[in-house]
Amino acid sequence: MLILSWIDYFIIFVYFVLMFVIGFVVKKGIKNVADYFVAGRRLTLPLFVATLVSTWYGGLFGVGELSYNYGIVNWLTQGFFWYLSYLFFALFLAKKINQSRLYTVPDQLERFYDKKSRVLGAIFNFIMVTPAPYVLSLGIVFTLLFGWPSWIGVIAGTGVVLFYTVRGGFVADVYTDAVQFVLMMIGVILVIPFAIAKYGGLSFLRANLPATHLTLTGTWTTQMILVWGFIAFWTLVDPGFYQRCYAAKDSNLPKKGILISIIFWAIIDICTTTTGLYARAAMPNIVPTFSYAIFSNAVLPVVLRGLFFAGVFATIMSTVDSFTFLGGMNISNDIYKRVLRPKATDKQVMRVTRIGIYLTAGIACLIAIFFHSLVGMWYTIGTVGISALLVPMMFGFFYKGRKSGNAAFYSMIIGSVVSSIWLVNGYLHMVEGYPSYIWGIEPMYSGLVFSLVSYIAITFIDNRIKKFNSQKEAALA
Repeated sequence: MLILSWIDYFIIFVYFVLMFVIGFVVKKGIKNVADYFVAGRRLTLPLFVATLVSTWYGGLFGVGELSYNYGIVNWLTQGFFWYLSYLFFALFLAKKINQSRLYTVPDQLERFYDKKSRVLGAIFNFIMVTPAPYVLSLGIVFTLLFGWPSWIGVIAGTGVVLFYTVRGGFVADVYTDAVQFVLMMIGVILVIPFAIAKYGGLSFLRANLPATHLTLTGTWTTQMILVWGFIAFWTLVDPGFYQRCYAAKDSNLPKKGILISIIFWAIIDICTTTTGLYARAAMPNIVPTFSYAIFSNAVLPVVLRGLFFAGVFATIMSTVDSFTFLGGMNISNDIYKRVLRPKATDKQVMRVTRIGIYLTAGIACLIAIFFHSLVGMWYTIGTVGISALLVPMMFGFFYKGRKSGNAAFYSMIIGSVVSSIWLVNGYLHMVEGYPSYIWGIEPMYSGLVFSLVSYIAITFIDNRIKKFNSQKEAALA
């Protein structure tokens, strides 16, 4: 447990009070589903950037753990590859998504293909928006600051998020994200100058770090590095990116917003990676998952320490609230409204969304209580979800020929099943603490290859059958 001054605790307390206040205030502006889901499609550029940057950076302890254990390779795998993915999204997808005037990723799948693709896509969408890794991070912070058991921190932190998210929907999400954006930027930047002042610059790091920590690839194999490059494709199917593009007030705004956001993400990545390096150099024997918080607590003075931990809470909660809300939307819009009750009113859809938010949060809490690896959760969720969704989504946007609903449906099944088999087999055959995958191939590679091949093959067969039937009908006429 970390010991803070009463001033630091008071600053953290003020942050939580502010979240409650926003929850009370914004509910008054919610009139219909468009307001609740996408803020009436009135999102301005500053709010777009603030909500996107803060939502997409909830894994503060995860990147701290990676940089502490492995060094600069954290920036390559959690930064550079993602910038390329963001850039692709901004240049080729953002405008199309905004112009579609939809609400969710499964909405896109149904527009591209058919209803069964929507339903299956909704399942994988729900998996990808689980806030479990970030809920676990909340538990860790509460444990460090207050000495509570992790499960109590998980429930307490999630409870605060539920209050304002359930009441205010995406509007509350956006306004809390704006506050959280400011705090998280202050929090991650603060540590660096104090670390340099206390320990020195690059010479200190060179003298006290393993040599591999300061090389771009560290101890990682090429295949390990590239699989994280593929995980960066998460951006291309991420429901949070789509939601913010749907919510933007005009079709050119998302591209500008994402390009600006890349600058902020780069600043955050440099700061978090550098902090992880300093933590390893100065405190080589602490728990890697806690290293970011423990080191920052040691170098920051009173008041700034409180601001830092308020920023930590803000960073994590900005992702928990967004993912929890997206899970609720997934249940209400993609299952209840589109499949079970097409004539449901806005009021009924919003009520089911609130139920879905509670369900999403409850499942995430259970996972967080029993699953203790942040990086492991990212890897597993990303592997299965991307293997299922990436191929049909990208063909949906860029393939100009006749699209096959069967191809989308079965490519999702095949890609996810193959990657899951690879994952399970790897964990059943551990070698020196690491999974041993079939033929030494990472699960996502196998999942994406099988998904791609099955999509192309089924599309070809379906189109041949349709062409044959058309010719037959023409001959009979």
